Amino acid sequence: MRVRFGDSINDYGPAKFLEDAGYKMNRGWEWTPKPGVTDLKGMTRDEFDCLLFLCHEWDYGGLAAA
Repeated sequence: MRVRFGDSINDYGPAKFLEDAGYKMNRGWEWTPKPGVTDLKGMTRDEFDCLLFLCHEWDYGGLAAA
């Protein structure tokens, strides 16, 4: 995350990246997928990396059921 967003721990960059890509954070701290994505396999590598970081480092929820 340091290379991509300039900080190795802050959640702002990865969360903003997912929001800009069309994902929406819901009340359960899970990410509602963007149109066309039904599971993790439908995410780009960058989207998946950001989601994984947020889940592991910040205890965000994963991808909500589409």
